Amino acid sequence: MTKQNDMYELLAEAVQNHGENAVRNVLAELAAKQDGSRILTIVGNSGMHVIPEALIRGELYTATHGTLDLSKGTSLAEIYIAILRPLADKLREKTWEKIYFIPTGPTTLSLQIKLLVYHITRISTVDLYYERGSYIEVDLDYRSYLFPQKE
Repeated sequence: MTKQNDMYELLAEAVQNHGENAVRNVLAELAAKQDGSRILTIVGNSGMHVIPEALIRGELYTATHGTLDLSKGTSLAEIYIAILRPLADKLREKTWEKIYFIPTGPTTLSLQIKLLVYHITRISTVDLYYERGSYIEVDLDYRSYLFPQKE
């Protein structure tokens, strides 16, 4: 059997199992040019720190702006949920290849953002850590050090 026949069989099986529209969508996404359109940079909170333009890769998504308003009697959990729901929608927009995260703002919100990104996309973010006037990339995929490949 040729590679081409194998491909047709796989395609037919995928259509049978998932439907023609689902297979078309996946193929269209795979065929799309890789021009950075599937890279996302998330800023936890803007307005407090200047983020250098060079750190913004692909699309920019800012989770919050300025100080969180707790004066209206709204619980912190409600505020976080209101912030995280739109981010969840953004994460579901497409299949992201890489996600950068600049964890500015409240630490507990940054933790929730990072957890949400992984829960929805199964991508470990590349975190941009600020230290003494510069940003350091922290790219730790836990799978690489908890489950090392045996040779």
